[in-house]
Amino acid sequence: MGALRPLPYRVPLIDGESTGSYITRLAIRHGESVGHLLATVGEGKSAAEVDPRLSELYLNAAARQRLAALGGRPLAQLTRALASLRDEHLLPGRPETAEWKWPWRPHSGFLVRGCALCAARRGVFDTVWLIRPDPWHICVRHGRFHDTSRDDRMPFVDLSPGPHVVQAEHRRIHLVRRLGPVGRLLVADAFAVLAHPEGLLPRLGTSRTTPLRLLPAAIHLAHRMAGLERLRLDHRLVHSDYSRWLKKAQGDLGQRLSVALEHWSQLHKPLQLPPLPHCRAARVQVRDYRQPASPHLRAVPEMAPVNALTCLRWDVLARDRHPYG
Repeated sequence: MGALRPLPYRVPLIDGESTGSYITRLAIRHGESVGHLLATVGEGKSAAEVDPRLSELYLNAAARQRLAALGGRPLAQLTRALASLRDEHLLPGRPETAEWKWPWRPHSGFLVRGCALCAARRGVFDTVWLIRPDPWHICVRHGRFHDTSRDDRMPFVDLSPGPHVVQAEHRRIHLVRRLGPVGRLLVADAFAVLAHPEGLLPRLGTSRTTPLRLLPAAIHLAHRMAGLERLRLDHRLVHSDYSRWLKKAQGDLGQRLSVALEHWSQLHKPLQLPPLPHCRAARVQVRDYRQPASPHLRAVPEMAPVNALTCLRWDVLARDRHPYG
């Protein structure tokens, strides 16, 4: 394939948008079919003319470069906005051959409706679909809850009657921004604690609005966990810290979660330090705190759901493919 000239019109980028949603908007803006644009991007196959609300479009590195050229965008700008174009989600392939694939279902993550008011602020009035690690998204700017529902009659849930949910989402964003991958792991562990059978709480995925009920408690718990985890990763955790933390957490969250909380704390025991004289040099410093450690994965996949991130494994795992959501 030869060099591409950019299309006449550049469509605005939406942070977190799926690649399929973006190329659909690009095609609509230029009065072309998605299939025609894809033929320009590279060689590939799809299950059908896939609706962007149903599945995600994946490219290899060469096709990604061609899409950036077609849209008139620097590659770095495009990959910042479209998560599925980042390196970890690229299709394998020969560097000289541009290829794409549009399967029946996303390889990872969930397609969640984007906030129409946020899109309109960018001059976008078509429906936007985001690719997210969780099957929901809360717009803190406009107080709207969006999920994977494709029902255009009720595209969102208005959260103005429940401002505590928006406040909890603000706290979640701040926690993940401050702690990075560790923050995501702690949020996943908090949802997993709430999923313990003795807690008698609904689990993620049991109804559309379950996340709204669980999120404030989960984020409160994740902040509690962060205090203990900070001591652990700084190699300052001692036995008395466990008992003090557990007693305070149980007081906040109730005795029904005692078993789950104790289980979590026991999995997060002090890290083993290397033998002297290298011990001091190996200590985890504040600037290094964004890195996860045992019992969690060293690498935190961008689109991993709760059940893939948490270190907790309850008996619900044996009964449900997606036990937490």
